[in-house]
Amino acid sequence: MPKPRELRVGSLFEEVENVVQIALAEAGAHWVADADEEGYGTMQSCLNPVTASLPEPEEYVRLAAANGFSAVDHGATFWADWVKKTSLDHVRGFCAAQRCSVGHGGMPVNFREGEDAFRTDMKTFPGVCAVNKALGVRGMATWIAPATTTDVAEFRAMHVTRLREVARVLAAHGLRLGLEFVGPKTSRQSGNPFIYDMPGMLDLCAEINPDVCGLLLDSYHWYTSHATTDDIARLAPEQVVHVHINDAYPGPIDELLDLKRLLPGEGVIDLNAFLEALGRISYDGPVAVETFDDTLRAVGPEEAARRAGKAMAAVIAGFQ
Repeated sequence: MPKPRELRVGSLFEEVENVVQIALAEAGAHWVADADEEGYGTMQSCLNPVTASLPEPEEYVRLAAANGFSAVDHGATFWADWVKKTSLDHVRGFCAAQRCSVGHGGMPVNFREGEDAFRTDMKTFPGVCAVNKALGVRGMATWIAPATTTDVAEFRAMHVTRLREVARVLAAHGLRLGLEFVGPKTSRQSGNPFIYDMPGMLDLCAEINPDVCGLLLDSYHWYTSHATTDDIARLAPEQVVHVHINDAYPGPIDELLDLKRLLPGEGVIDLNAFLEALGRISYDGPVAVETFDDTLRAVGPEEAARRAGKAMAAVIAGFQ
């Protein structure tokens, strides 16, 4: 177990800022479609903690690597805390040895509640950005509520104002902001509908900062919002910051529930078409399995990761 370093306040983030432009050592096999013939990019099979997780970062990375994932997804502060407890070199070296890179850090700023909570998180946000950038993360993503009990115009103004500040800090560290729309119609039955599809989220991104802000594109929300591969084809690659992959139960699309999903390949979504569309716009980032499912929670993280890894391997084989 590496001995924690004693650091004065702020010294870690100053150290990281000095090396933030150094590339993360190559770690993890990428899955590659035929770039010459089809123009596909390179994507990484990635484990999201919703599907399976362990509390300690090293255990979590080992779990992902043992089940065929070449990247891991978690909250940005999860990765920053790991570096703080050990060192940047330790984290990089450990991930390289496991051939499993830090693929994504979830955006940690609480922009949904009161101003005090937002300001508190913004104070530490630059340091968290510096660490995640140094680990090779390309951006940070979060979800946007599809409905509100408040005035829609005021709700939108709050999002634009606060997320512009978030975007400025991310941009200063060479990172992008990914926003996820929540597609199921059942998720906006109460309150006033806000944003729940790709066009609506792209409009919000344009208002926040189109040079920094793009999509967290989830196959489940893509499907439940009745989007098509043509919608993906119209995107520029930089407009896709991060990707989640899940599957859906059969039945009427508008009756599907957000938190009741299937592992990739177990349901009715044409995931091959989804991935092909991303490949054609040269998306080259992580594709994270984020499956909300009671059965996976019940079997425990090791078995859940095994099932997720097997499901992803089958999807990747079909995609290639």
